[in-house]
Amino acid sequence: MTKLPVATPIHYVTDTASLAGCMATLSAAPAFAFDLEFDRDRYTYGFDLCLMQIATPTTCFVIDPLASLHLQPLFLLFENPAIRKLVHCPGEDLRLLHSLQCYPNNLVDTDVYAKLLNYEQTSLSNMLQIHCGVELNKKLQTSNWARRPLSDAQIEYAAADVLYLFELEEKLRKELEAKGLLAFAEEEFALVNNTRYTLEPKENFLKKNDLQFMSPYDQYVLNELFKYRDGLAREKNKPAHQILPEELVRQIAYNKLPVQALASQTGVHPMLKSPGGIQRLLKRWQAIHAEAKAANLSHRRSGQGLTPSERQEFEAIRLAQDNAKKQIFTPIQQRIAEKYGQHMTRFVFSSTLVNELLKGDRRINSIQPAYRQRLVREAATSLQLDISPWI
Repeated sequence: MTKLPVATPIHYVTDTASLAGCMATLSAAPAFAFDLEFDRDRYTYGFDLCLMQIATPTTCFVIDPLASLHLQPLFLLFENPAIRKLVHCPGEDLRLLHSLQCYPNNLVDTDVYAKLLNYEQTSLSNMLQIHCGVELNKKLQTSNWARRPLSDAQIEYAAADVLYLFELEEKLRKELEAKGLLAFAEEEFALVNNTRYTLEPKENFLKKNDLQFMSPYDQYVLNELFKYRDGLAREKNKPAHQILPEELVRQIAYNKLPVQALASQTGVHPMLKSPGGIQRLLKRWQAIHAEAKAANLSHRRSGQGLTPSERQEFEAIRLAQDNAKKQIFTPIQQRIAEKYGQHMTRFVFSSTLVNELLKGDRRINSIQPAYRQRLVREAATSLQLDISPWI
């Protein structure tokens, strides 16, 4: 059960006067911690801000964006470079704020501290349990934050995500300083503060494996069916999975399930199970195939139907990549891990990054922040390995 600091008052902000008082307190503070609660296609369609939790060392504010509050002046405080903002793994929060034209800076991410310190589990709940003796109750994490009124338990849960960040940041910073890693963290923060997140337009719904293993024809059919489902979800203000489960979309795209069979399937929205809904989907399905045929899209999957010489070249490239991984990059990862730990190594020089280098999608001198490049170069030099082909 979450144990809240007795001396820390929690103010639930739902009107203009209380928001003004909140801003007066935050404006005078050298630092504040923040976190957001949002709904992203869980209960409604889209990516919506539902709650903002902001704390100083002595006060906590839980702000309700759904109470018709004017938040732009508050956003300016988020952008004020003179105020430090403590966060923990804020990627999705920043993506949402950036979509609202709010660009926080002077961010300090305690998750980065934890990763650089070689912690295996860096979640906020794990860090607080280790360093603050606090056990967060995560049962409310997936509650409907867009529904009003909020319960006292929801407000308490939301506040807990920021109340302890000052204590956690202080302890992790001291640990980082003792190990001489603070400069690495500062480079990470500079990158976060200069990154602009975007919400990708809902045009491409395919996954990595779809792009890698499906033919252009099948990719087009599947993606267009997902787009059709997304349009229905937007129309009903429902998450797409509540309109039509992904597996059923795929079965229709792969011709494993007739459109007409949706009437007997579970998890399908009544609108789509109706005769009219099935007829509209069937017409769209037929049109999608007609469009794919008119565009002369290939049914050939990646790597399918190669000539002997093409397959030989393909296998030679893959063998060279496997050898380079085994002889060059795995030893580099191991050398970094010897000094900093394997979990820290996964953070700064992951296997995903190695694969991108091997495929030519990235270069070592493009890796950011720059200290990560230095670690790779230093490890390669100490092992007398030639990494020039990937520079």
